[in-house]
Amino acid sequence: MDKIYIVAEIGCNHNGDFDLAKKMVEKAKEAGVDAVKFQTFKAEQLISKFAPKAEYQIKVTGNTESQLEMTRKLELPYDEFVKLEAYAIELGLDVFSTPFDFDSIDFLASQNQKMWKIPSGELLNLPYLEKIANLDIEGKELVLSTGMATVDEIKMSLAVLEKNNVPKDSITILHCNTEYPTPFEDVNLNSITGLQKEFGDYKIGFSDHSPGYFAGIAAVPYGITFIEKHFTLDKNFDGPDHKASVTPEELTLLCQGIRAVESSLGSHEKIVTKSEKKNKIVARKSIVAKTAIKAGEVFTIDNITTKRPGNGISPMSWYEVLGKVAEKDFSEDELIEHSEFVAQEV
Repeated sequence: MDKIYIVAEIGCNHNGDFDLAKKMVEKAKEAGVDAVKFQTFKAEQLISKFAPKAEYQIKVTGNTESQLEMTRKLELPYDEFVKLEAYAIELGLDVFSTPFDFDSIDFLASQNQKMWKIPSGELLNLPYLEKIANLDIEGKELVLSTGMATVDEIKMSLAVLEKNNVPKDSITILHCNTEYPTPFEDVNLNSITGLQKEFGDYKIGFSDHSPGYFAGIAAVPYGITFIEKHFTLDKNFDGPDHKASVTPEELTLLCQGIRAVESSLGSHEKIVTKSEKKNKIVARKSIVAKTAIKAGEVFTIDNITTKRPGNGISPMSWYEVLGKVAEKDFSEDELIEHSEFVAQEV
């Protein structure tokens, strides 16, 4: 299988602080991700002054300020994103950002961004979908997150993209649950299989908002091609998403776990691998002399037994060997040999 593309979702967890954002890029690189992702927005274009906070936002940031006021503090100026983008590329990372308004789409398009993440909240935003779909960028890839969505709603969104000439093979659909953090009982990894059956012409990935890194590793055998995980340097920082994010240590374990499981999946064929074949002689047994045996004596349960190593006559021939006549002398523990039997392959 191809390697899963691992994205550290920095999002707005930099809290509008350029130096913190730069440090997060460094830590994400150390953890082993393929890419870092930001969120680009102008709060006034994203949120109405009448928009309430989400329950999880109230829980971690209180209710003394509006969603708009909270979000203003999380903006990352365009010029600072450009510097962070260059720094991430210098470190060998891919970098992209999710736009939340039309000005931000235009800005990221001016940067010739190749990968465009459509967040769950914009899944049914027709003009937003059309604008991104019609961006004239060579090699453009779309990643569609599906939190809060039904299959019919996903189909509606895909229909808009395809009507605007976005090829299916450039779209990745992400299984997602839009709760921060997502309770484990709501992660529903099995729905990845359902998405693969329903949308067989598309790549399928996972946007994981559950606690820690367990679900992300568990998703690997489902055949996902892309995974993103919210990332923070400290879950106790002020801001709405830190509590539902992984630390650098957890992100490292996620990356290591994903790569280990990828390597472990193998094929559907049960084979003897190169690494284990050499241990056959050590771990398997052969028929050996239980006591000293003279030529001409009959092999019985009293004078033969099975012991390691496994390069003699197989114990699977036990009953055929019993009753045969020894063709030579054997000392105790010596491998039994007989002209009618071949030694095991090792």
